[in-house]
Amino acid sequence: MPVIVTHGLKGGAGTTFIAAHIAMALSEAGADVTVLTTTQRDTMPLHFGLQPAMSLPSLFAPAEDAVLAAGIDLRSLTTAPEDNDFVPALRDLGFLETGQDKVMVIDVPASEFAFARRVVPHASANVCVINAAPDTLALMPQVLDEASPENIASTSFVINALDETRRLSRHSSAFIRELVGARLLGRVRLDESVPEAIAMLQPLGKYAPSSAALADVKMIGAALVPALETPGRPWVARGSNPAASSHSSSSPSRAA
Repeated sequence: MPVIVTHGLKGGAGTTFIAAHIAMALSEAGADVTVLTTTQRDTMPLHFGLQPAMSLPSLFAPAEDAVLAAGIDLRSLTTAPEDNDFVPALRDLGFLETGQDKVMVIDVPASEFAFARRVVPHASANVCVINAAPDTLALMPQVLDEASPENIASTSFVINALDETRRLSRHSSAFIRELVGARLLGRVRLDESVPEAIAMLQPLGKYAPSSAALADVKMIGAALVPALETPGRPWVARGSNPAASSHSSSSPSRAA
């Protein structure tokens, strides 16, 4: 009953998109998945093809109030960042254990950095979503230097919305691979199908099943499956991303 945290260094990185599709990939792998959003302005329902006005039930609401999409239980708890008893509550609900019978993916806004740091030591994995952009590159060395050993040991990085047609994006992506090494879980290519699917109120898999971004994020979700057996212990996906592993083999990881 492990927990996976998704969090970004800055707003607009696409953390909610990544969280939703990690949940879908884990569900397809056989896990019983709950997605928990902790933000006031929630866009999670859009990635499941639900109406933007959809109000998600509380984490503590009874099962009959559940909102299910693609077999995934969608929940909300906007008070979680201020609740010092949140982690004990997860334990009481049966999370923070091993296995696929009950998995939670928590979407944490970039602004709730302190909350993410409280939860990550108890999680199977922390997926840090970043963009291959100069402002992100400027933050990376500081973030890696400030991260505690236990938090960085549980952290993998995902580059989202990578525009491979732009030289700056390609070079920025290469720099990130050199910087984080084997902790780069994967990259998701920039794909116009993603906003189009949201505009059409359809899941990406239904609107554009051949989407490049969908293929990328499915690989990332599949690479996280081993983390379900290691709650609260250091875990890094190795060899799941050929592009990442080819760079990391020749360069040491500063995050190690």
